[in-house]
Amino acid sequence: MKTFRYKWNDEIWLLHVEANNTSRYSKSLLYSRIISNGNNGQKNKVLVKPGESFRFILSRGSVQETGLDIRFDKDLLVKIFRLQDRAYLPGDSDICYSNKVEN
Repeated sequence: MKTFRYKWNDEIWLLHVEANNTSRYSKSLLYSRIISNGNNGQKNKVLVKPGESFRFILSRGSVQETGLDIRFDKDLLVKIFRLQDRAYLPGDSDICYSNKVEN
């Protein structure tokens, strides 16, 4: 599993997550919220079927939440974008993580 940890700041309270499964098997992406007292919140699992992609938005849940811990199978192609609001379409300059290999 690969891990990406994001720390919330005063400007960005939304992340757009894209996971693309190019393998022949279902792959998973797990995320949990990091709380200021050091505990992680409940783990949430997204299952991406073979040949499919899945997109979703994660938002900061409370002021006690300091970040997100995102873990995913190495076979998933994952991009994570910072968003300033929901009406905003992310661009390449907003990428804060990508494990996609360009040819």
